[in-house]
Amino acid sequence: MAFSFRRTTGLPKALLATTTLVSLLPLCGHALAADQMQIMERQIQAMQAQLSSMKKEHAEEVKRARAVLAHQREEAENNPYGQRSKMIGRPQSDSKIHTGGITIASMLAPPQTASTPYGQITGTPPAHSSLYGPLRRGQIQVGGVRITLGGFAEAATMFRSRNTASDISTGFNAIPWGNNAAYHMNEFHQSERQSRLAALVEGKITSKLEADAYVETDFQGAGSASNSRQSNSYVLRARLFYGELKDQADDLQILGGQNWSLITMFNKGMSARDEQIPLSIEAQYVPGFNWTRNSQVRIVKGFDNSRYHVGLSIENPSAVPTGTPYEPTGTTVTYKESGANVNNPDTYYATDVAPDIVTKFAADPGWGHYEVTGVMRFLHDRTSVLGGGQSHTSVAGGGGGALLLPLIKDKLYFQASGLVGIGIGRYGTSNIPDYSFNQNGSPHPLPEANVLLGLYGNPVKALTLYGYVGAETVRSRAAYNVNGKAYGYGNPLYNMSGCNTELSSLCAASGNVRTVAQATTGFWYNAFKGNYGTVRVGAQYSYTYVEAFSGVGGTPHTDDNMVFLSFRYMPFN
Repeated sequence: MAFSFRRTTGLPKALLATTTLVSLLPLCGHALAADQMQIMERQIQAMQAQLSSMKKEHAEEVKRARAVLAHQREEAENNPYGQRSKMIGRPQSDSKIHTGGITIASMLAPPQTASTPYGQITGTPPAHSSLYGPLRRGQIQVGGVRITLGGFAEAATMFRSRNTASDISTGFNAIPWGNNAAYHMNEFHQSERQSRLAALVEGKITSKLEADAYVETDFQGAGSASNSRQSNSYVLRARLFYGELKDQADDLQILGGQNWSLITMFNKGMSARDEQIPLSIEAQYVPGFNWTRNSQVRIVKGFDNSRYHVGLSIENPSAVPTGTPYEPTGTTVTYKESGANVNNPDTYYATDVAPDIVTKFAADPGWGHYEVTGVMRFLHDRTSVLGGGQSHTSVAGGGGGALLLPLIKDKLYFQASGLVGIGIGRYGTSNIPDYSFNQNGSPHPLPEANVLLGLYGNPVKALTLYGYVGAETVRSRAAYNVNGKAYGYGNPLYNMSGCNTELSSLCAASGNVRTVAQATTGFWYNAFKGNYGTVRVGAQYSYTYVEAFSGVGGTPHTDDNMVFLSFRYMPFN
């Protein structure tokens, strides 16, 4: 483009130059704008190319992640207890797409049960679990709440030399006497009713305070339609159902609900699910074993890094009376009532007025476990006449202790426990009565004692052997006579002359049992233990001896030989 300038007459040269530059500015501005647009276009094109590259890279990353997740799902479906693939980062440039950024890690930690021998054969969830540890087999995590499943399925077989009409739980105090036809008949049954379902739910309330709830059920309840003739209809029952608050920093535990009584021996410390229960297949355990499972409110405090514990439990009472009180004409003694509403109408409920109070001190000084226990009870009834009456309360209770010694570490253990007092029959496994009656109708607590000795151990890892001897006894009679008629418990005037004569009615032995004793031995063997649970087989033999107080005609006794077999599958352990 060419430009021409014409001289203007009379204008200075400087003004002429300035005028020329101003006239050229619009043309230069258009040129600069064009250059900037070209630069921006090139930048946009570069950004578009970069964005396209990032989209491709992202698509490959998503494809790779989806492949890993699909592989994980496939592995979990095929083998949930095996190994899993886990993507821990972007693969390197030379990694293959289907393996890049992937490592192999264990899917679930091994299962864990209570540290007690009983917990290991029953799949009981642990007493001292970690809420922040790895998720274990048999556990589910829902937010901050961890659920641990437990229990087992059992096929059991039992043979008894006397027909007790029992299932897996024997009525030791009800073994038939020689006047009963059942004494002369043996008994064979198979049962699944001890099969157990359990679940522990745990969570943190604060950084120091934990809460848990535990439920344990089996099928040893019986409804009005329950039978063993065609289609068994035995009902689910609550063995244990309680909640806990645990302050780990202060070593303080508070429990409320149905649990093993605090009087029950512990394996270590004093925590729920750390109880030292006999290893028997027999669900009534062993005579001499002190226990109940009942509603309670309990507080336990630990000291010196949990080496020592003290506990107090307020427990639901249920006294066991025996015999018929003396009732003069016009007098009635009320000591039990039939169940009403949601209570069982086919059994009785004692007229209790106050809870049982149990206290315990436990020590774990480094070798062995040691306990001292006390219990206080309040037995109550009322004597009535037309227009009035009088209530009676008799204080009962006793004390005892227990110890557990590791004779050979992890191989052989010795345990011993005992309880002595008055009116403590309820806490023995044989259900010996708590009290009889004085002549005025008031409760007369029976003097009683229970003792249990045991040895158990693991000669090899998969085999547990055990043996127990135990006894429960009423130490003396509680009897009186009125107008030549015998009353009370163990009265020497009671007629025992027909206790060895079949179908004789002259036998008062069943209501005057003095001693129940048993020796038992057995084993548990891990037949299979793998990712999908444990299969255990067990066998037990026991000999039980029952003796009554002497009376007219002698001192009767009875006995029973029992054999139990068990096949248990524990899916969560």
